[in-house]
Amino acid sequence: MNRVELLALVDEARRAPSVHNIQPARWALVGDALALHADPARRLPIADPSGHDVRVSLGAAYEGMAIALSRSGRSAGPPELAATPAELVATRAPGNRIARLAIEPGGAADPLAEAVARRAAYRGTFDPTDGAALDRLERQLAPSGAILIRDRARIRDLAALADRAAEEFLLDPRYWAETWSWLRFSPRHPGWNRDGLNAESMALSGVERALGARLMAPATFEFMRKLGLAGALISERPKTASAGALILFTAPSGEDPFVTGRTFYRTWLEVTIAGLALCPMSALADSKSANEEIRRTFSIPAERRLVNVFRIGQPLAGFPDRLTPRLPTEELVLG
Repeated sequence: MNRVELLALVDEARRAPSVHNIQPARWALVGDALALHADPARRLPIADPSGHDVRVSLGAAYEGMAIALSRSGRSAGPPELAATPAELVATRAPGNRIARLAIEPGGAADPLAEAVARRAAYRGTFDPTDGAALDRLERQLAPSGAILIRDRARIRDLAALADRAAEEFLLDPRYWAETWSWLRFSPRHPGWNRDGLNAESMALSGVERALGARLMAPATFEFMRKLGLAGALISERPKTASAGALILFTAPSGEDPFVTGRTFYRTWLEVTIAGLALCPMSALADSKSANEEIRRTFSIPAERRLVNVFRIGQPLAGFPDRLTPRLPTEELVLG
């Protein structure tokens, strides 16, 4: 494989999702294989101190590369994992290797490959969702252990719980300062078209952008929190309540988050193939109290853990008019 071919593969693999769109995955060609590295500068030490979410993101990147290889008439061998989650957090050396990916000849294109170019997070309000599409998706996801919630009262309850869970994290000003560093409210921000969450990807109106740039800056936001007003600024209850369904995304309790990340990406692509859109509601899984409440309410077995919750449904016309920003392909290739 030459560099031109490698860049083409990385260009597609970089469409995989990552927490806060931090894009930690880096690639290198090593003989007849690919090496996946983690950029240690792209972490969330406050929100993700264990490195779990970064490792999920790296697993999604690996799956993205496997899908890209399948489209080129090749296939990816099983990942040869190097770093553990603890090693990922502890290592500060540039180019920390996470996995080796053997490239094998032959193989058919992955059936989810055509959804890669259309997959994006949808943070707007949903249109009414076709029940038949949800039926098909529920059958498709059942083997993975995902649970579809379609009862309207349950969805409203979880919408309220999601807001309460999000507010838990506002108690630590460091958490919001870290989150703020990945928000881009203006095209003048140097990261607007590169990484993080920009105003377009968050579906913010012009007024919301202007207010967000002022009221969500850490010092102002902390003042609003002390006044009890910060929760209203980040509430997504109406958007969640409009969803056609919620997905409880679960994984085996002892599973490596890297493996979970591969399934995470494929689940998102399944939703895209179904003609629907998705938005993660990570606070519901990250909050210990919300996570436990959901496990009790929906009888999630002890041998599985709740990894995330997605709201899904029919997006408004025109979605996605623009994909989430990505770093230039050249920056993601080492050497």
